[in-house]
Amino acid sequence: MDVSYNLLNLTGKAIDVLTKFSKADIRVHDADRIPKAPVVFVVNHFTRMETFFLPNVIHKITGKYIYSLAHYSFFSGGFGKFMEKVGAVSTKDPLRDVKFIGALLRGDMDCIIFPEGQMVKDKKLVERGKYMVYNSGIRRPPHTGAAFIALRAQFYREELKSCKERNACDELNSLMSHFGISEQELSHIINQETYIVPVNITYFPIRARANIINKIANKLVKSLPERIEEELEVEGTMLVEGVDIDINFGNPIAISPYLKSYLAKQKIQSTKLYLDPKELQSDVLLRKIAIDIMYRYMRDIYAMTTLNHDHIFSYLLTKTNKRIKENDFKTKAYCAIEAVKKLKLATCHTSLQLKQGYLLTDDPHGRYNDFIDAAKSDGLISIKDGMIYKNKEKFSRLYEFHTVRKDNIVEVLKNEIEPLPQVVKKLNRVFWTPMLCIRRKLAKSFYKKDIAIFEKDYKEFFKQGESKPKHIGMPFFKKRFFARTGIVLVHGYMAAPEEMRQLAEYLYEHGYTVYCTRLRGHGTSPEDLATRSWEEWYESVNRGYIVVKNSVKKVFMCGFSTGAGLTLLHAQNKQQALTGAIAISAPFRLQNIAAGLAPIVNTWNKFLSFLKIKKIGRLDFIPNHPDNPDINYLRNPVSGIHQMESLMDLVEKRLADILIPVLIMQGAGDKTVDPKGAFEMFMKIPSENKEFTMVHSKSHGITRGKEGEVVARRVAAFIKDYE
Repeated sequence: MDVSYNLLNLTGKAIDVLTKFSKADIRVHDADRIPKAPVVFVVNHFTRMETFFLPNVIHKITGKYIYSLAHYSFFSGGFGKFMEKVGAVSTKDPLRDVKFIGALLRGDMDCIIFPEGQMVKDKKLVERGKYMVYNSGIRRPPHTGAAFIALRAQFYREELKSCKERNACDELNSLMSHFGISEQELSHIINQETYIVPVNITYFPIRARANIINKIANKLVKSLPERIEEELEVEGTMLVEGVDIDINFGNPIAISPYLKSYLAKQKIQSTKLYLDPKELQSDVLLRKIAIDIMYRYMRDIYAMTTLNHDHIFSYLLTKTNKRIKENDFKTKAYCAIEAVKKLKLATCHTSLQLKQGYLLTDDPHGRYNDFIDAAKSDGLISIKDGMIYKNKEKFSRLYEFHTVRKDNIVEVLKNEIEPLPQVVKKLNRVFWTPMLCIRRKLAKSFYKKDIAIFEKDYKEFFKQGESKPKHIGMPFFKKRFFARTGIVLVHGYMAAPEEMRQLAEYLYEHGYTVYCTRLRGHGTSPEDLATRSWEEWYESVNRGYIVVKNSVKKVFMCGFSTGAGLTLLHAQNKQQALTGAIAISAPFRLQNIAAGLAPIVNTWNKFLSFLKIKKIGRLDFIPNHPDNPDINYLRNPVSGIHQMESLMDLVEKRLADILIPVLIMQGAGDKTVDPKGAFEMFMKIPSENKEFTMVHSKSHGITRGKEGEVVARRVAAFIKDYE
């Protein structure tokens, strides 16, 4: 039955509509590698749906329609006729090879072949160093069919060329008649080259869940076969909940160089035409060549696997024996991702290129949480008291091939990256590195990173006569080697780490490890602060948190003014990862009139920027009269006030999330922050272990001088009570 181009176009449009309304994001990479020549695309096979969307994707790139090889069981009744009309060829079609090779000779259609022979649901591809796939209860090497199709197409192309050059008219006519080649097509055909293009398709994330598609199917058909049920759960979830589909095209493999040997040329130039496929397939030389080609494209296919978070999480989890601290698991995952990044792989998921610090900061994050939730839901792990426990029975069981994606997706994902030796080597090295070594390295590297960021900012934004000496803004780390408890100190708005030095020295003298972080935009110049967001301040605190967390067992956080707001936000996000939080003079209610006008002025400035008015009518800074002029800026950026208020609005909305021990401190005569706001905040916090202390002071800056001594003693007492 001939291919219907009208039906192919209609089917392509239908697939486009379905893709648009699904949550699948198809990402095509290196399509420019596809040569403008006859091509056999060899593709890894994991889902049913790729057999539908891939021909459409390739057609959009090349403009050519596709023949694709499909299992004979699909070719019955009306559906079988439909399949034939859209380019599918049955594995039992007697004209299969003629269709494929004829199309490749003419170059009017390309071909898709899945060399694994069927869906490899367990992604188990390598066994004892060799490529092996599951089939009918056994493991076997991948098929060489794609290699033979490409080899034969190029072999016959060379035969046609040889016959024409030798004026062997009878042989030439026999070949042309067999493949339906016209005289006009001949010169074009003999000057073409046959290529194999490896293609890898990677899905992320892969989850097996009940979804609307399999629910509808169960209502329409009672007692669905388990195999179909599994496919609907896995592939239906991809379409309904969302999946990134990365399609990577590899470097094309030219076939003619494999036919340059003396023996191959003898066969091409002989009078025997080898039109019976068995003649070439039984030939020892061509069988060896086909196997070599097969191993080459299989290596290329699997080398293009798009590495993602789930691969790394799964590999580390399967390597774990019985249990692992969740903190250690996340830390190893972070180090593994950073190690893999250094390989500069061409095929990494875009999310791996982003900052991975969330794995170290104990802040909630979708990628990690989704993986852990799925593993718990499938009964693969349980978590208790910060410890991940593996369900050994689930990991030691031999799963039924057709349900393994549903039963243990972690094993499947681990299998998928086994053919990536460089990646596996990096992951193993990280996994077996002692946690003590990892923690020390992380603490050291993040401290260095914090210093480097300050040095860069100070150099870029230094302003003669206004910027303070470098030591004022430099973050500092005071480490007690045998301390079990550490404190992250966070300074206030327009201030610098020096503001917290008195408190830091006191805590250090009392046996604690202390890190005083620098908020971006501070300790440099007001122009720097004007460019910063509260999110950048939050990340500044996270760097200090990582240093302390990897130096001690228990971590407290203590912030002053805006630093107090940031401390409370960290308490809301990190929960029990923090042992306690101390907020000193948090700016919930500002008393400065200028602060109240900040949102209006900020909006006005943005409007002027939109009109491209740079100076006239703008009010970017207002004067500041601080308690500590040796530390604080004397100009206050309006945009900075707006950022501070945005931060405090968010913190206030989430006060109910603070469940850890918390100490609220406030100066009674504070002229910057309304003391009533501190008590209102205190009352909204639901923690069972919360304390409030009012300090007798007329100034806002109570972390220095005599008031600083009172504050330091109270902070130390609170830490001692809860450490």
